[in-house]
Amino acid sequence: MRSFKSVLFVIFVAALTVNLAGCKDDDDDKAAFEKIAGTWSYEGDPDDKYVFNADGTGIYKDATDEMFYYTFSFSCDEETGILKMRRPDGIVAQLHVTIDGNRMYMRDADGSILSSMVRI
Repeated sequence: MRSFKSVLFVIFVAALTVNLAGCKDDDDDKAAFEKIAGTWSYEGDPDDKYVFNADGTGIYKDATDEMFYYTFSFSCDEETGILKMRRPDGIVAQLHVTIDGNRMYMRDADGSILSSMVRI
């Protein structure tokens, strides 16, 4: 019986080791979240505001229409520059972004700049 428990323990430790080794380092995600966290508006259109929280949630607000806003969750991969925003209604936006200080540049798949935002 003692031998059986030892074998089970070894299998458990081996399985746990494999599972932990497969986990992604959350420090990379935290760094990307902290880099994007804040309030951003499109250059030339300060009425549209996106608030990105460091916990991966956010809200879009239109200052000209207080009734129009939506919440979203987001993920960002600093290595690939991909920002994914998910609205509760299922709409997902995926953009390639570069953050340079207080400016965020959004690009399409071929690298052309679609728009830029400033941190306010």
